[in-house]
Amino acid sequence: MNNANLAAFAAAYVVIALLLLNVLIFTRWMWWVKLAAVILVAGLCTITYRSIPDLLGWPTARGLPARFNLMGLQIVEPDKGGTTKGNIFLWVTEMNLDGSPRVPRAFVLPFHPELQVKVAAAGTKLRKNLPQLGEISTKPFESAATDTGHNSKMINLDFFDLPDPLFPER
Repeated sequence: MNNANLAAFAAAYVVIALLLLNVLIFTRWMWWVKLAAVILVAGLCTITYRSIPDLLGWPTARGLPARFNLMGLQIVEPDKGGTTKGNIFLWVTEMNLDGSPRVPRAFVLPFHPELQVKVAAAGTKLRKNLPQLGEISTKPFESAATDTGHNSKMINLDFFDLPDPLFPER
C-alpha cells in the first residue's frame, strides 16, 4: 500500500465515524440498536487495524512453513542495554512438490544465538549462489534458554543445500 491508499483507508474510517455519529444523534432508533451499531463499528475497526501489517506485507511471526526455500535474511542482534530484544527476519517461499509457483513471504523470528549461527551460515551459502532449504526442527536448542525475552516463541531451524533439480534425459 502506498501513501495514497493509506490516506484513502483513513478517510474511510472518518466517513464511517461520521455515519455512526449521524445514526447516534439524528435517528429515533432504540438505544440498544445504537449500542449494537457502536459495538459493531468498533469491532470492525479493531479487526481492520490488526490486519493492516499483513496487508502492507510486513513480516509475520506466525505460519512459518515446515519446509521452505530461503530467499533472503536479516539478523538484528539485541543491544547491550536490553531495549531491543533482537529478531531474525527471513524471506521464504514454501516448498511445494506440485511445481506451482509460490509467492515469497517475510517472517520474523525471535533472536537466539544458536539460530543466529545457523541463519548466518545459510546466508553465506546463499551469497555463494547455493540455494538453501530450511526446515523447522523438533530438537530444542542445545544451550540453556537465554534471557532474550521471547523464550515462549523460540523456533529451531535447520538448513540444507538444496539439491540440483533432476532433468529428464533426451
